[in-house]
Amino acid sequence: MTTAAVEPIFLDTNILVYASWSVAPLHSQALAAIQHYEAAGVPLWMSRQVLREYLATLVRPRVGIPIATLTTEVRQFAARFQMVEDGPLVTERLLALLEQGLSTQIHDTNIVATMQIAGIRQILTNNPTDFAPFASLITVIPLM
Repeated sequence: MTTAAVEPIFLDTNILVYASWSVAPLHSQALAAIQHYEAAGVPLWMSRQVLREYLATLVRPRVGIPIATLTTEVRQFAARFQMVEDGPLVTERLLALLEQGLSTQIHDTNIVATMQIAGIRQILTNNPTDFAPFASLITVIPLM
């Protein structure tokens, strides 16, 4: 009996923000999605870019989360999820994707480039329209 390999999923920044910030509008949905995939043995991936975007989103004064809490959470994410490192291959893929004219959204295009270099074909996000231009390259799993 053979078992099919479980396809890994890349976590978009908004999933981490919602899952960790208890007052976020989709907190319970994002947390449940992560827990569901973990329980099913699905490898969950992220990149250093996602960690930086997470910090940039939640460090704002209106959010009110202490920096010590945020840095602790980032360290926990880095230990909990598999990490795709950015490097020259990702940059070259980013440039190639930009030249194809699929999107001019640099951060989203860089995530797709990172996914492609790592061989990850699925992304969990609450912003599926941001990744719609890449539908021929990746599968978008909408949170809602």
